[in-house]
Order: sequence, then C-alpha cells, then structure tokens
Amino acid sequence: MTAHDPYGVPPHARPSGDQPGPPAAPGPHPPVPAYGQHAPAPAYGQPAPAYGQHTPAPVHGRPAPAYGQYAPVPPPAYGAPGSWSGWAPRPPVPGSLATATVALAILVTAVQAIVWLTSFAAAGDFASAAREGTASVDVVTAYDGTSFLLLPFQVAAGVVTCVWLWQSRTFAEAVSPGARHARSRVWVWLAWFVPVVSLWFPYQVVRDVRAATTSRPRPGLGWWWAGWLTFSVASNLAAQLTTLTTAGPAETFVLLPVLETAATVGVVLALVFWVRTVRETTAAQRTYGADGQR
Repeated sequence: MTAHDPYGVPPHARPSGDQPGPPAAPGPHPPVPAYGQHAPAPAYGQPAPAYGQHTPAPVHGRPAPAYGQYAPVPPPAYGAPGSWSGWAPRPPVPGSLATATVALAILVTAVQAIVWLTSFAAAGDFASAAREGTASVDVVTAYDGTSFLLLPFQVAAGVVTCVWLWQSRTFAEAVSPGARHARSRVWVWLAWFVPVVSLWFPYQVVRDVRAATTSRPRPGLGWWWAGWLTFSVASNLAAQLTTLTTAGPAETFVLLPVLETAATVGVVLALVFWVRTVRETTAAQRTYGADGQR
C-alpha cells in the first residue's frame, strides 16, 4: 500500500469501471409521530405509508378522499331538510283522523238533536219548579242527562279535530312551503280555548290549511264557522238558563226550546260544511306524490 492508494487496496484488487463518489448530503427527514405515538396500521392489502406519514383516516365510514379533494357529505336523516337534491319525503295523509273527526262530528250532532227534543218537556218542568220557588239548578230532567252526555263527545271531537288539523298543517307546510298562514302552528290547539280570539282564530287556521293544500277551495267555509258560533253561543245561554241558583220568573224557561232549536240548526249547518271541508282537504292531500308534487 502506497501513498497513491488512498483506499488501502492493491491495484490488482480494485474494481474496474467508475468508482462511487462521496455520499450525498442527507435531506430533511419527514415528520415522525410524537413520542409514544404510532402511525396507524394500513388496512389489509394496502401499502404501508412512507416513513413519517400517516394513513388517512376514513370520513363518515368511507375511504379518505385524494389529496385536494373534498370529503363526501353524509346523507341527511329521514325527513331532515337540506339534502343535496333538495328532496324530502312528504308527511303521510291523515286519512284515518279525517274519518274519525267526521264521525265524531256526526255523533255530536245526533246527541244535540236529542237534547233539542228533550228541551220542550224540560222547559215545563223548570217553569213549574220556578213557580214553587225552586231554582232550576235543583231540578233534574232527561234534558240534563242528555246535556251531560253531550260534553264528553264534544271533548273527544275537539281533540281528534285538533290532531287532524295539526297533521294537515304539517302536510300543508311540506307541500306548499311558501303558503301564508295567518297563525303559527301552536294556534291549531290554542285557538279553540283562548277567550275572545276563539271567535275567529280557528276559522283562520282551517282556512289557511285548506288553501295551502287544495288548488281551488270551494266556497262555503264561512257557513261552517257561522253555524259553529251559533251552536256555541246558543248552547252556553241554554246552560246558564238551566243552572240558575235562584228561582226566576217561570216565563223565562220558554226560551229554553228556542235556544236549543237555534243550537241544533247551527250544529247541523256546521256539520254539513265541515264534512265537505274535511273531505275536500283529504282528497287534495291524496293527489300529492311521495315527493310532495302533484
């Protein structure tokens, strides 16, 4: 070995050809996981990531997007607004509730007719008791029994009607989102019980639900509301007449059959136009497809 042999290899043992030069300077290393952390293992059949790189995590249970791509948006929940296509299934048609509200309305009208028939004999009984100084509240007649029977049927009809109106309002808002409603949805229930506003709020609720569902609403809804108001006012006046705590003039009870006649005419008028309104609204609801389009 001489000074001309920097590698310390004899000339006859050196390899022929080009000799490698000095090693290149090392470049920057890719980031490595933090101390104590490990890069996630690749899925079965997938190549392992380069040193210092991490396997991309799936997004919403789907493979991670390529570099520069957006992650896919998960589909919306059933009935949730905002799907990419703008479509959401419409609510179901409340056909069974429509049938129930019509049946209960007919039942209320039938019981009211019985109340009207018994009011004639009851008027004579109340008048006789008044002449003897007995208050009408202390007199029990067949009229009282049928009047008490009317109350639970009215309550049942009112509850079912409100449920039907609530679902019909939901349906109307789904198929006609731009339709105008004079009252918010909570008034479907409150409108019938809040004093003073109960004289016109229920009419507005029914009017707007029907208008948002049907293309050409038939006239006559005002007659339904006029009949209902007549029935309500006349029935309340008759109830006050028969619950007097002091004996009044006997001639006062002549008004009892008159008031019940007005109430019966009013409820029959309301029934005719209510049945037509419910059937018209239900028929229009059934013309919409599952996508809310006719």
